[in-house]
Amino acid sequence: MVSQRIAAIIIFAAAIEHHLERALWKLEGVNPMGIRPETDAKMISDLIGMLETFASTLPAGEERTLLETWCNAARLAFLIRNDIAHGVPTNLGDTLTFMNNPRWHGEKRKRPFSDYWADDHSLDLVRHAFAVLLRVIVGVSAEKVTLAGLTKPSLLRALRDSNSILSEMACKDYNPTFERY
Repeated sequence: MVSQRIAAIIIFAAAIEHHLERALWKLEGVNPMGIRPETDAKMISDLIGMLETFASTLPAGEERTLLETWCNAARLAFLIRNDIAHGVPTNLGDTLTFMNNPRWHGEKRKRPFSDYWADDHSLDLVRHAFAVLLRVIVGVSAEKVTLAGLTKPSLLRALRDSNSILSEMACKDYNPTFERY
């Protein structure tokens, strides 16, 4: 079951990257036919930054809030995804833990150490948050859907909840799974 949850997170992350690029094309009015778009071969953090920049051009309101909240949640989600995809899997007690950039031999690393404790509850919460992020960005990239059409109270609430969960799960100061979930 743990492997299935991890696989779902990785698959959702790949789909989010795909649809984020198309969402940027739609929002910026880019027709990629026959050209190499600016979004090609960009890191996910750069693509999220491009969406943040676009969001900052919108007037204050639900559409801007939707995109800003999505970008914040996506940054947090991809921190967790990177720990899973690039971290060394280790069992600590009964919990699978992914340790990214460990310094077990005293070496210096370009990036800081981070980890993710992949217990059943945290994996479920993160998987659901990734599903919400995917649902939103698919809507943004869809040709027949407008940003205004996505600002339904239920979707905004799900996005805010996902952002809250991801901010706790990505926090490296403590592991919230033992306290709240």
